[in-house]
Amino acid sequence: MAKYKDVTTTGPIEWAKIFENNRDMEGYEGDFVKCEGAYTLNQILTQADLEKLEEAGSQKAPIKKRLINDKQIVVKFVRKHLVTRRDGSILPQAGGAPKVTDADGNPWTEEMGLIGNGSTAEVTNLITTFKGQDGKMYSRTTLTGLKILEHIKHEEKEEEMGW
Repeated sequence: MAKYKDVTTTGPIEWAKIFENNRDMEGYEGDFVKCEGAYTLNQILTQADLEKLEEAGSQKAPIKKRLINDKQIVVKFVRKHLVTRRDGSILPQAGGAPKVTDADGNPWTEEMGLIGNGSTAEVTNLITTFKGQDGKMYSRTTLTGLKILEHIKHEEKEEEMGW
């Protein structure tokens, strides 16, 4: 039987692709093509927040390059757009965009803009621990929500704007 635990971490975020219109459609070597894209972000964590994730059973590891070069604990969080069961049917509650709110808990609207690098957020992930068919214990960490505490507006490059 699976065990579920919500874990919230707080810190600056980068490369937030958390809305339906800006989700990552490809992923590394096409990882997200089959699930019609994924919602992703990197978060800079404190050692205490990393330990919270580990204690809950998360197997997320810091990005090694950032740990070595910048001496920062940076973890990438992901939520697939479509999640399917083994039989091919869709599990709607497990996919789709994460819940994004402002600091007061109000839903984030398109008028508020995209989230830029350096914005501070509370990021909530669902840690699911389960026994695989091989009898080993596994863990899945799924991005479920963000509360934007300090918003830095995303600046689009001139080429992206069509200028």
